[in-house]
Amino acid sequence: MKNALILLFTSLIIIGCNTNKNQPVKTIDKFAFDTTSIKTTPVDNPNKAVQLEYKLEKGKTYIYRLTTITKSNQTIKADTTLVQNVIQKLTYITNLKPIDVDNNGVMEIEFTFSNIKLDAEANGKRFMYESGVTKDSTEILKYADYASMIDNPFTVRVNKKGELLEIFRTDRMLTKLLDIQGYSDSLNTAQKNELKSNLEEGVLKPLLFQIFRRIPAHKVAKDSTWKFTLPSSKFMVFLIQNTNTYKFNSLAKMGNDEVAILVDGMQTKISGNNTFTEKGVTYKFDQPKTKAKGKIYFNLTKGCIQKAIRNTMLSLFFTMDANTPTLKQKGSKYTVIENTYIVELL
Repeated sequence: MKNALILLFTSLIIIGCNTNKNQPVKTIDKFAFDTTSIKTTPVDNPNKAVQLEYKLEKGKTYIYRLTTITKSNQTIKADTTLVQNVIQKLTYITNLKPIDVDNNGVMEIEFTFSNIKLDAEANGKRFMYESGVTKDSTEILKYADYASMIDNPFTVRVNKKGELLEIFRTDRMLTKLLDIQGYSDSLNTAQKNELKSNLEEGVLKPLLFQIFRRIPAHKVAKDSTWKFTLPSSKFMVFLIQNTNTYKFNSLAKMGNDEVAILVDGMQTKISGNNTFTEKGVTYKFDQPKTKAKGKIYFNLTKGCIQKAIRNTMLSLFFTMDANTPTLKQKGSKYTVIENTYIVELL
């Protein structure tokens, strides 16, 4: 399954029509994201301790818009210099419906992606996909990953601390993907299981982690801090371990709801040998540089994230020195990738 760079969308739908013919048709852009702060008012006791818990209501439907904006810049130097600039916008609109909540607060939630839109530009070339709008079979094949997700529900189990316990019933997505790609009858069970794992781990989990950020089991109050260390992962020649950090910034009211305003960041530990040689070509890497910061509005009344915005940056530089009978060349590559993640409860 191909990896998709994450991007956003802009499409208009008619939501209403005034009976007065002199009035224009009212439209709304369901993909239009909002990065502004939520308007809040002070609470009577801003220093009180509160319990952060996910407590979605059984049978109720929640709609989230997940937007990722990615900007990538690469400069490659060898005999000549090549600069590549990419901006990508990807938006998912998903419906969440809790179908069961046990005595421990573990929720079984049905997820359905109703709309997906991709809008990307790479060095002046445009790439676009929108569910329900893109009809050409060649284009649908190109964006089969997205097309297979639409209106094919799957189920997750998550506890009240935001820990994802299980993803299941993703078989309909996988079947649709294989149908579009023409592989329904040509893959064996092991190959299908590998694709299923890639779908769940590489596509669905990163989206679910935006809606369910881990929260502490203990009560927190203004200026409380906590952190969660993530498993180490391999990146190029390095081993990277990220730790997400959080601070309780303030307690406020949003209409009749009480919200906790949190700020988040990231600490990164990087280890490993920065030099790698393969087939006579030596690569030397500078240590990657990373940054992350964001803000989360956690709705204490509803028991879910109301809105969240996170900005991340990764930069990487390496040189290449080839000295083989068939290739003698030196070069370098510098990459900067900036991501903005926007989560909105609609």
